[in-house]
Amino acid sequence: MAHDLTTSAPDVAVIVSTDAAEAAIGATGLINCTPVGMVGYDGTPLPRSAMGGATWAFDAVYTPTNTQFLTDCTAEGLHIISGWELFFYQGVHAWALFSGTPLDQSALRQALLKAG
Repeated sequence: MAHDLTTSAPDVAVIVSTDAAEAAIGATGLINCTPVGMVGYDGTPLPRSAMGGATWAFDAVYTPTNTQFLTDCTAEGLHIISGWELFFYQGVHAWALFSGTPLDQSALRQALLKAG
């Protein structure tokens, strides 16, 4: 994955580490692509104390929509993107790919949030 990221974005520094707090040092963005924070996997993959200096965070977890990771990132002033957006756009793009018919994204978003 690191090789692919470096190949596709050579100006981006890619760091591989087994210590999340160490890897976060100097990072401008934080991404959680683990199940930690998902229903049944409580917690956060990164301590709040390691979030300083970053400006944004993305959590691939979408159930629940607000994880401890995102709560901590918000408290640290980071701009966050919830995994719910991943869930939503996977469906939108799958619809377009398989059906080829138009989709009212606004209405779908409202209906999903209401069904919540």
